[in-house]
Amino acid sequence: MRGNPRGARRVRPDNGLARKNGTPVPARAQGEAIPPPGTLGCRPGVLMTESQIVSTQAAGWRAWLLHPMLLALWLGSFLLAAVLEHEPHASLWFPPAAVTFAGLFCVGWRAVPALFLACVLGTWLTESSQSVDVRLSVVAWSSVVFGLTHIGTYALPAMVLRGLAPSAPAELTLRAVSQFLLLGALGALLAASLGVLGLSQTQLLSAPDRFELASAWWIGDYAALVTLAPVLALLLRKVGGAEGVRRFPPFEWGAWRLRGSALGKLALLLLVTLLILASYLELSNSRALLVMLVLPVVLQLWIVHTENLATAQLGVLGFSLMTVGAAAAVEVGDDALILQFAAISLAANTYLSLAAPALYAANRRLRDQMSHDGLTGALSRSFFEDRAVLALDEARKRDSPSALIMLDLDGLKELNDTHGHATGDLALQALVACAKACLSSEEFIGRLSGDEFVIFLPETDRAQAQAVVEIIRERLAHAPAPSPGVAVSASFGVAQADRAAGGLTELLQAADQAMYAEKRVRRRTP
Repeated sequence: MRGNPRGARRVRPDNGLARKNGTPVPARAQGEAIPPPGTLGCRPGVLMTESQIVSTQAAGWRAWLLHPMLLALWLGSFLLAAVLEHEPHASLWFPPAAVTFAGLFCVGWRAVPALFLACVLGTWLTESSQSVDVRLSVVAWSSVVFGLTHIGTYALPAMVLRGLAPSAPAELTLRAVSQFLLLGALGALLAASLGVLGLSQTQLLSAPDRFELASAWWIGDYAALVTLAPVLALLLRKVGGAEGVRRFPPFEWGAWRLRGSALGKLALLLLVTLLILASYLELSNSRALLVMLVLPVVLQLWIVHTENLATAQLGVLGFSLMTVGAAAAVEVGDDALILQFAAISLAANTYLSLAAPALYAANRRLRDQMSHDGLTGALSRSFFEDRAVLALDEARKRDSPSALIMLDLDGLKELNDTHGHATGDLALQALVACAKACLSSEEFIGRLSGDEFVIFLPETDRAQAQAVVEIIRERLAHAPAPSPGVAVSASFGVAQADRAAGGLTELLQAADQAMYAEKRVRRRTP
């Protein structure tokens, strides 16, 4: 059928009416596609091809896959955290905090059922590991308390960042990193404080020193959050697809391809970390050796500034897994705090360093805005004058000539009035572009006012400057017209600097007078 994409289904029209229980009712418009079963339908008049239907159904399955995936990740990481306990109810690394945060951020409130079920099962596992006879009333109340406190406290930073994500820049910025680190610390602190308080009331926990337990809980949660949450957010996005899963703009990995140099640097980072941890285990847990973990931090900063984001994230993940593995292999006791601090420090320094290029770029843009004219790209008047004064002083010290060329776009007012300001802007841009094309790297042009520009030429006398004027004039004559019937031309004035010429102000006045003298001659010339 003409105009019917292959695979699209249409409703057979019945003179514009269909019947329902014998009563005529409006039918679908002729050519309107029927929504495929199991989808949300399509807008009136929009056809869905078979490939689009399959894509929609696949997106639905991928979205549902996120829930069992969150449950499996949470429970698996909970069992890992149990292995990593360095004191009762305090784990060196508590990855479920990162799973909860990433799930709430990426999926939103739809992640709550899977996360709450995971909290219930985790509570039951905790109770069953503490006593042979499971206290069902304790499990029931503790599940509710733990689920509400754990999910609620991590919902605070996750939902705040989720709300900020659509307006966040694509690049990693210092603001995004600070928001993630500070809000994550707040969420972990609330989760630890309220969790210890609530579970103590339900008798699941019996802690003689609640403050010490809450402190250890907080650091374990935070260590896992800062090292794992960005990776888990990326994993959820890969599995769930782009539809319905919120991007985590600050920590998108970008290209996954790793160069040989990146692999070598990662291997060096992990090797140094392994040697330090192995020496620590061999030499009777010497705390002084753990202080040497500052070396991997320095190596990681080297990776951050020389490789891509994916390599930096892999460095964070690898270092964290190695420190956690060392803690699982041997009783570390109070040294757990050093390992946690090293993991948090490396991750935080990585993210802050990754934000540095965006900060440098912002500073460069600000500097360009201050030093350059936004329309034409010529130097601003103040920046030109500062640079010209320094160049004049240097020329006088070397007793070498220098020259100024004053140039003015002819007929800018009439051009704006006749063809509009947009055409006038194009003419100004064409003038500066032609002038720049004739200058060397040591020569520069600045914008003094609306249609007046000035060029500084070091190591140049008047005759050489006049030759530059002719080159610019020739280029202008052959430049593309900014608008049909519009020709760009300019008037020029040259002044040479010498010891008797005075400063920059006097030189500008001399070049300005020479330019207006040329204008008068051109007006008198038929």
